[in-house]
Amino acid sequence: MAKTKVQEIVDLLHSKSCAKQQAFEETLAVMQEFKKVFQGYESNLKDQVEGFKQKLEISYRDNGDFECQMQFAGDTIVLMMHTNVFDFDNSHYIHKMRYVKEDKTREYCGLIQVYNFLSDSLKYNRMYDAGALIARVFVNKDRHFFVDGRRPLGFIYNDFEHQVVNEMHINNIIEEAILFCLNYDLMVPPFDLVSQISVEQQAFASYSSGFNTSKRLGFQFTSEHKPEE
Repeated sequence: MAKTKVQEIVDLLHSKSCAKQQAFEETLAVMQEFKKVFQGYESNLKDQVEGFKQKLEISYRDNGDFECQMQFAGDTIVLMMHTNVFDFDNSHYIHKMRYVKEDKTREYCGLIQVYNFLSDSLKYNRMYDAGALIARVFVNKDRHFFVDGRRPLGFIYNDFEHQVVNEMHINNIIEEAILFCLNYDLMVPPFDLVSQISVEQQAFASYSSGFNTSKRLGFQFTSEHKPEE
């Protein structure tokens, strides 16, 4: 007997919509765990740098359910959780996994994005400065996850079938993100690129930096390709 349209709608709500809601809830729970680990890092790093000759700003800030940030000297990591749940393009390697083929609702993932901002960009509200996306954490309804972005995170965490996010993983993601930010230095722009400014830019520059400032990354996310063997 052919399904009615109403039954088809109900079936999709039961399968896809419920799985997406589960993925959202698990991602939100993971986001809260990230916040707890960041708070621990704030306390630990403050103790570690207390004896430094130069005073370094170490601070954590909770910006609501879906965002938090951690400043460590001149760099700040901002975590932003998207409120929507995502699927992946048909060419994405996730669709080739037995784990996903056995249950298609496993492909729906919540998203936590990891950005690197210059601390001064946030401190002085330099609205035209850009943050660099360094990693994206995808979490499904079963807390299975993978990361794409800058190495080594995208290389370490690409086993979506077997990896279930836990505190150890979160610690490692945070450590690698902090190390990446500290090792990726701000480069002065070419002279010709900043040889002229407008009156508006001059007015803005009088209380900020003189030009738009950001770290720039030139790489493709590893999720666009099959992970390296």
